[in-house]
Amino acid sequence: MKRLLFAVTLLLAAVPLLAQESAPRPANPPRHFYRLTYLLKESDEGKVVNQRTFVLASSTGDRYSSRMRAGSRFPVRDADKTNYVDVGVNIDNRLEEVPEGLAMDVTAEISSAGTEPVASGGAPVIRQLRTNAEAVATPNKPTMLFTIDDPASHHRFELEVTATPGH
Repeated sequence: MKRLLFAVTLLLAAVPLLAQESAPRPANPPRHFYRLTYLLKESDEGKVVNQRTFVLASSTGDRYSSRMRAGSRFPVRDADKTNYVDVGVNIDNRLEEVPEGLAMDVTAEISSAGTEPVASGGAPVIRQLRTNAEAVATPNKPTMLFTIDDPASHHRFELEVTATPGH
């Protein structure tokens, strides 16, 4: 009787282990690819003075993000050496498919050299705007991510994205 009770106890203890082995393991969600077309507009008192397009391929998934860098390295002279400052447009994004569309977490940095005269031997002013935007984009339709005013001028920057699936 003791052996039978011991055998039943072992069998009952093993059942959850067998169930765990036979249960399917959750698979990684499939990655889907998108072509992201960013449109950056710069306006001065309501009039568009500059417009640039940046196209970036990206995919969904927790581990994946895309980065785009466009600009120049600007030399800044120190007492005995030259340092370089990155000036231009940087866009980082992470995508996730949700029932409403494509959830986007976008960080954008826009910088440029100031137009003010620089004193002899002085460093130039670097203008910089940074933002982080979260939005849900409908594929194949433009989505406004942000509008930001430059505090040092009358310039306004707007960033819009169109996500096209399958690229």
